[in-house]
Amino acid sequence: MQQGMLSSLLLSLFLALGSLNAVATEMPPERVELWLQSDHMHHKVAELLLHVVEDDLDALNFSLQRLAFPQQEVARYLLLQKLEQQNMILTPRMAIFVEQQKAMIPTYQVLERGDGYEFSIPAFNFPAIASRLLKRWQQDQSTLDFVMQAERKELELRHWLTEGSDYQQQTREKLFIRELDSLSLEAVEFLTQQLTQEVVVSWLPSSEVMVRLAQVSEDVAIYKLVWLMKADHYTQNELSRLAQVGDTFAQQQIMQAASNPSLREQALTALTSMNPISHEVKAFLIARMNNSEEVSLVADLLARQGHSAWLVELVSSDTHVKRSAILSVLGQ
Repeated sequence: MQQGMLSSLLLSLFLALGSLNAVATEMPPERVELWLQSDHMHHKVAELLLHVVEDDLDALNFSLQRLAFPQQEVARYLLLQKLEQQNMILTPRMAIFVEQQKAMIPTYQVLERGDGYEFSIPAFNFPAIASRLLKRWQQDQSTLDFVMQAERKELELRHWLTEGSDYQQQTREKLFIRELDSLSLEAVEFLTQQLTQEVVVSWLPSSEVMVRLAQVSEDVAIYKLVWLMKADHYTQNELSRLAQVGDTFAQQQIMQAASNPSLREQALTALTSMNPISHEVKAFLIARMNNSEEVSLVADLLARQGHSAWLVELVSSDTHVKRSAILSVLGQ
């Protein structure tokens, strides 16, 4: 009696793990295609999809287990394919179902033959689709948590961006960059204040995160922190973007960026490339040409951008600029 119970238990376990069929069954590609195009199977999947919509995990599993093979595997594959194609949002119960499919081992294989090689692949690779669905579901859950915490003003930015492994931190940074512009203005302001209202700034996110926060918030204090950071391609790209925008706010930020030695030449090039040059930018460039260390660079950039006439006018009218350095540039 006990031996019979043990046998039943082991049999159930093997069925649950999907490993009852240790040896895969080969199926011709033509038959695979016939199953996938079967009207009967698509009708059956439509019935299964109702259980998904109703969030009835028990009914879904019961309906699948009633199907004979290979119909059962075809149904699992087509159902998961439908969930993926329709971008259906998984409930926790359906996420459990998908995770169960990921753990199963497909029974039917297709033999792929080529020049000197052959290998088997699953005829109905539902675990692969399940894996993609779970990855998307986990991302959706993380996104929802981020948005809700930010909107409720509960997200502590420093803790959220620095906890966990390097991979987890990088994943959160990507999420932040991707989803920041979906937040309300109040939520974005809540996040910026965590960096701008510190008396002493002891920590800053990566330059990529800071640049994105500056773009979305258009907060002058955030931009000031960006220009104080060590320059890299993210800050350089932001300077290029601002030069393309070219409005008053963008011009002000480019002028601020010029205070960073590593960004100075790029910022000054952007400012001298403007045509026409605004009065505010002209005043800024004149101040730079009062500096003996920068006058030649600024004058040379202006001359190259076709502003030589303005330089000539400046030499004759402004006694504060370094005339000899400007004239030297004009004489080249």
